[in-house]
Amino acid sequence: MKHNTCKKLLICSLLLVSWAVYSQDKDSLSTKGKEIEKIVITGQYLQQSIDKSIYQIEVISQEDIKNRAASTIADILDYNLNFVTIPSSTSGNSDASLFGLDSQYFKVLIDNIPLVSDNGMGGSVDLTKIDLDNVERIEIVRGSLGVDYGSNSLTGLINIITKKKIPGKWKISGYVQEETVGDEYDWKEKGKHIQSLDVAHNITDKWYVSVNANHNDFEGFFGEKEGKRHYKNEGGKRGYEWLPKEQWNAKALINFRSEKFSAFYKVHYLNEIVNYYNPIVNWQSLVQGVPYTYSSKDRDYKTDRWGHHLFLNATLFNRIDYKGDFSYQKQDREYRDYIYDIGKREVFGSKEAYKNYAYTDAWYTRGTFSRFLNSKVFDFQLGYEFNLVEGFRSARSNPLVGGSSVSGFKEDIKDHLDNYDVFVSGELRTNVGLSLRPGFRNSFNSKFDDQQSYSLSMKFELSKSSDIRAEVATTNRTPNFDELHTYFVNTNHDIQGNPDLVPEKGYSSAIHLNKRIKTESGFKAELNLSTLYINLDDKIELSITNLSPLKYRYLNVDKYKTWGVLAGSSLRYKNLSFSLGISYFGVSLALEDNINGTLIEEVPDTDYLYSLQLNSSLNYTIPKWKTTFSVYYKYNGKEPRYILNTDEKFYRLGEQDGYSLLDASIRKSLFKNTVELTVGARNLFNVKDVNTTAAGSGAHQGPVSSINLFYGRSYFVKLGFNLNI
Repeated sequence: MKHNTCKKLLICSLLLVSWAVYSQDKDSLSTKGKEIEKIVITGQYLQQSIDKSIYQIEVISQEDIKNRAASTIADILDYNLNFVTIPSSTSGNSDASLFGLDSQYFKVLIDNIPLVSDNGMGGSVDLTKIDLDNVERIEIVRGSLGVDYGSNSLTGLINIITKKKIPGKWKISGYVQEETVGDEYDWKEKGKHIQSLDVAHNITDKWYVSVNANHNDFEGFFGEKEGKRHYKNEGGKRGYEWLPKEQWNAKALINFRSEKFSAFYKVHYLNEIVNYYNPIVNWQSLVQGVPYTYSSKDRDYKTDRWGHHLFLNATLFNRIDYKGDFSYQKQDREYRDYIYDIGKREVFGSKEAYKNYAYTDAWYTRGTFSRFLNSKVFDFQLGYEFNLVEGFRSARSNPLVGGSSVSGFKEDIKDHLDNYDVFVSGELRTNVGLSLRPGFRNSFNSKFDDQQSYSLSMKFELSKSSDIRAEVATTNRTPNFDELHTYFVNTNHDIQGNPDLVPEKGYSSAIHLNKRIKTESGFKAELNLSTLYINLDDKIELSITNLSPLKYRYLNVDKYKTWGVLAGSSLRYKNLSFSLGISYFGVSLALEDNINGTLIEEVPDTDYLYSLQLNSSLNYTIPKWKTTFSVYYKYNGKEPRYILNTDEKFYRLGEQDGYSLLDASIRKSLFKNTVELTVGARNLFNVKDVNTTAAGSGAHQGPVSSINLFYGRSYFVKLGFNLNI
């Protein structure tokens, strides 16, 4: 980092420390002896009830996860409004979008720590690589959180909170889950097979430990293909429509808690192997003098991810509350090639050693100071966040099946992208029910100019049962590794990164109205109405810079705006709970491509293209039977979108068809709640491909008429046990 930036960091830190003069009492988690149903930590100075949070936060409970028999966070978010998970059947990975912007624009955290990914920390996270074992709840905030959590959080944030306590001395739990993949299943080579084991122990009143292991074996989806043993070369029938992949997750936690100090250390490990079976079959002799056989050159892709997290919560000088997170994470991406002898149904010789083509090495720390004064009127927080990320791409980076690349590099590249951030915010609570929180963050970046983020949040209690929240916040997104360094040039492609890119600049504003209803008969209801606006300038796109020969380059050229309304309601009466949500959002783009010095006609930035989403859930419990019946529904409406017609040099309007998802399950407790059986079905409407005229040809593909999002209707059985000793 430059010397002047270091001086700025030191001066700013000293100034912020000198401002530390206010704080608040810790919010009790009980009110008059009654347990508060929902507590949150995302964006809070101290954990507190969701009703007191100045941010609008959605909580996905452990019960929802159990009712869905969800194995990854992607299974859950598919049914949430404004989220769309986009899996790739050909790579085994997945992406997700929120408000139409991809996963680079929202952050994924585990216990307040951004998760490492191919492009840094928190963004571009593959949600299918995050299992839900040992998860207590999931907190979701929509809209920018740039002051609290830094860059790449324009559309929102997902914070996965893990369990750190048990009620008894020992808890031993686990489950096995068998699931069809579409209509395909057997015990060995078809379907999905999941096993999990969790052991937790309260050593004393202060010390707690837990360990967890999870194995998720997805055998792939054949569909119209014939699997790895198919030997005919016609029609590309060998292989799978959805690639097989196997995941191992392991976690361990040690937690200490006392009156004025608490801490935990957590380690997690992910190993994932994706198998690609080449559709090209060769008829050849693998060894000279040996008869000919059918064979193919196949490939395995491996992801290894390690994460270490140390959390400290201390009371300093008998007053100041300090929370500090320290993390080291590394993700390695590797591949290996081998020859598969189809005739003998075995690997010929031995598989090659794995070759590393990408890694991300990240050190991270975040700390906050509050409670400088014992005041319930004014709260003040100072914070720092240091993020040191090293990225690596080899010249064979991102090798796709068949030996090609989605993006390559001229040579091996290793680069740093480090942030040194300081932030401050204050929260004022008045006696008329009005709370205000302004905030500011300054980010000192090793590659780009200093970036600033601002926010102003407000909450006003209209009555004891209703409130209104509003916020305006800014954030930025720094260019990722591929956008800066891509260099893939051959006779068919010319795709280049751009080291002169600048961070994207965005802001969001929102208003949320909430109403709670509770009657003496036990009826409870929550009604929510929100409107949200997001604006993004200098959006980075892979832009066409020349038509003949065809050339692409990453440029800061586009503008993106979205706004709309969300409405939701949740009702609970005795053993019945019901929810209904609706989202109607429009997207406005200002797109441009400069081809051979000629600017293509821009998409009018005044036109909003709207799409509708609905979701609903119904849960009914019969206590006598210890059984819960659940139904989850989501409708993704038609999605219009402008795409570039490179032949005639203009943008045309396309559309992706709408589709509906429906899941249903029955969950029953047996043998005094020590055994739990869940059976159900996913994707009951049997959705597979979704027709579209809104997918451009891109840099590596021809025109697309449909998108393969799902593999159809599937069924599952989950058998779990829970022993409290």
